[in-house]
Amino acid sequence: MKLILNADDFGLSESVNNGIVECFQAGTVKSTTVMMNQHGIDHAIQLYKQGLVPDIGLHFTVTAGKPLSNPEDVPSLIDEDGYFLNRQTLMTKQVCEEEVYLELKTQYQAALNADFKINHIDSHHFAGVYPPLKNAFIRFANDINLPVRRVDNIIAGQDTLTAPTPDAFDMRFFDSGATFEKLKHILLEYKHSLPNGTVELMCHPSSDTNDLIELSSYHEMRSIEKNILTSPELTHWLKEQGIECVGFNYLS
Repeated sequence: MKLILNADDFGLSESVNNGIVECFQAGTVKSTTVMMNQHGIDHAIQLYKQGLVPDIGLHFTVTAGKPLSNPEDVPSLIDEDGYFLNRQTLMTKQVCEEEVYLELKTQYQAALNADFKINHIDSHHFAGVYPPLKNAFIRFANDINLPVRRVDNIIAGQDTLTAPTPDAFDMRFFDSGATFEKLKHILLEYKHSLPNGTVELMCHPSSDTNDLIELSSYHEMRSIEKNILTSPELTHWLKEQGIECVGFNYLS
């Protein structure tokens, strides 16, 4: 079985960036996705140019920060102060599909302009899988024809998606599910059901949490995730089970 442990939120903060680099160095995480509109993006660009995160995708973000498009061009996505709507509002509001497509295209182009060699895309807070945004996300993924995280994990169906995806995506390695024992349980399930498949799990490592309190409600568990993902015990167990860690380049 091939395992993609994708580290979400590269660019969120320096501690997140550093934690992701540590996981790459440990050899378990071989893929990450970058947020182009967050506080740590300049630091992320520096680390990438040093060759520390060789496999990188775009973490499409419409639930945190401000758009990279002209605010006048994406009015259905933002509040009166120009910030993206919160997740609860965005997932139920009737937003303009063309505005979603434009912002996704703008963030992708910003990543290319920063010299990131983007090789896949996914979305922050699963924005790309909810009905108000799903059509635009699928259209864009098909247009650029890069691998994407599956979009059928919350709302069923991705029949119109023609871009490559892993055979499965699992989001249980998160919060209370982010323990070594639960991670092993998840992976053994897939080793049994998809012995020759490619499975993606998201992760959110960080080297520290002090710079995250104002940026993310999910902060305390990030250093715990990092400790699990960089542990020699995990590396040994994966080798013992014949589970190979790969990046999204494997699907390209």
